[in-house]
Amino acid sequence: MHIGTRNRKEVRNMYKVNETFTGYDLAELLHGESGIFEGTSPSGEKFQVVCRAGHSISNLRFQSGRQNETPLWRVRKIGELRTEQQTA
Repeated sequence: MHIGTRNRKEVRNMYKVNETFTGYDLAELLHGESGIFEGTSPSGEKFQVVCRAGHSISNLRFQSGRQNETPLWRVRKIGELRTEQQTA
């Protein structure tokens, strides 16, 4: 009998402040995360992203930046949300 993995919950640690990570898809990188992140797009544009666990990206704001040649998003967690921000 084959048991699928769809019903199992994925357990993973949340990113820590100042931790940097890279990937091809910003939404996938931040899935399930909570906090404030600085994201650098593959073309070098900088964004500030606010995430709440269980929600889609709450706020994506452009910040001027320099040109970047890598095909990956680079994301750094820059802060935690306060308790009242977690549920808003």
